[in-house]
Amino acid sequence: MKSIKRIYTDYKIVVLFYMGGVFSFILLSLLIHFFWPTFDAQVIGFIRQDRGKGFSALMAFISWWGINTRMIWTVVFVAAMFFINSFRKEALFTLSVFIADGINIILKLLIHRSRPEAIDIYPKFQQGSFPSGHVVHYVVFFGFILTVMLVSQRIPKVLRWVAGALCVFLIGGVSIARIYLGTHWPTDILVAYIIGFMLLSVGILQYLRGRPS
Repeated sequence: MKSIKRIYTDYKIVVLFYMGGVFSFILLSLLIHFFWPTFDAQVIGFIRQDRGKGFSALMAFISWWGINTRMIWTVVFVAAMFFINSFRKEALFTLSVFIADGINIILKLLIHRSRPEAIDIYPKFQQGSFPSGHVVHYVVFFGFILTVMLVSQRIPKVLRWVAGALCVFLIGGVSIARIYLGTHWPTDILVAYIIGFMLLSVGILQYLRGRPS
């Protein structure tokens, strides 16, 4: 048990894990750029097939957490719950997700990539497409919550498992949801994962410093 806990809390192991993930995404992006020019079109063609109302509702549910003011209130609510339950450090780091959101907005304004052709099942956004704000937000926000669930023994085990599973589901599912709902190109998603995990790794390293191994 001590060796498993050490994997979660040793910041040197964490940075190696996240840098390996980021490197993998960057390598994949380079391979796609140079050897798979039709990547966006082919992935969109596969994912955006009509899969029924149930699947569409599931994709909308995944995206719901990152829409406009809902995103803000969700972050504030989680930070407030941490603070009320004496997790003040966790509350502060939860709010830091707004820094990642701000960086993403700046990148959108600088790059200003057009979004895919509009479809009817989800409203269009006025901001640029690249990179995906949903993905960056989900990776940083839900990734930090997942980290807290892994390292904090003060939280009930059942809650840790349920919250952790939901975080993993949302971080992974948002990529499919954003493409299926017609709001992003696959390359928007891929680069957003790179940015999100890089920012998350910085936050986690700062959060884990000083914690007992």
